[in-house]
Amino acid sequence: MFKSAILTLVCVAAGFAHAASSRLDDIREVGEITVAVYENFPPFSFREGNQLRGIDVEIAEEFAAKIGVKPIIRVVGADESVEDDLRNNIWKGHYLGGGVADVMVHVPFDRELQLRNDRVRLVGAYYREQIVIALSAEHNPAGDVLELFTREKVGVELDTLADFYLLTANAGRIRHNVVHFTRVADAVTALLAGRLTGVMAPRSEIEGAAGKRIDELVLVEPGRLPGLMRTGWDLGLAVKQGHDALAEAVQSALGELHSSGRLAEIFAAYGVTYQPASQMRF
Repeated sequence: MFKSAILTLVCVAAGFAHAASSRLDDIREVGEITVAVYENFPPFSFREGNQLRGIDVEIAEEFAAKIGVKPIIRVVGADESVEDDLRNNIWKGHYLGGGVADVMVHVPFDRELQLRNDRVRLVGAYYREQIVIALSAEHNPAGDVLELFTREKVGVELDTLADFYLLTANAGRIRHNVVHFTRVADAVTALLAGRLTGVMAPRSEIEGAAGKRIDELVLVEPGRLPGLMRTGWDLGLAVKQGHDALAEAVQSALGELHSSGRLAEIFAAYGVTYQPASQMRF
């Protein structure tokens, strides 16, 4: 009877110890962390030969090293919305299978997005993205930039914020001069070749695509773009809700990367100006 009671207590204690084990403990025990990055998304993630490179890839490698584990990079496609991406890659998994990642990089760090998605936790805002218009140097008007595109061609990636803006700006007067591309990089190539006068897109994608030829372009800040409701957004990471120890560890690691200047170095290596997130809290 006494031995039975002792055995029961031991089993209960073991159960409590198992319950107290966090996802971070499991990751450290296995020695690996799975990180989701978007596919074919330069300069943040892309393939160069057989090697996967990019800003987000290096950030994943750096915070994994801080935690003391090996990063397993999972390249994922973008679905119709960020909510779909979070469901497929963080808290549920895709209906076709494949499991979920521990962390997803390049997620908008947004309060409303967090409220709509209570099964994930957004952490570690690390960069401030910004919408700009890139112009060839000889076409840099002092006044209304959009008026230029009533006469000149402007490139944009299809079905993006910039696309919707240009199709309706100036009462639709520039719609007929909007040229659509499937990738920002292709639009920038056309701009540098003289086939366009401008490209509207996120600053990072323009800078990354232009590379060493960025000095041939003038970047127009969003303050000169009337009616653009959202000029920029913070980017951060997502983990599954309840994985608090993992969230804190990743956020702490990003804080160290920021304070040491390593984040800025990673962005600079890909020709991108590092802009700290407006909501950065480490």
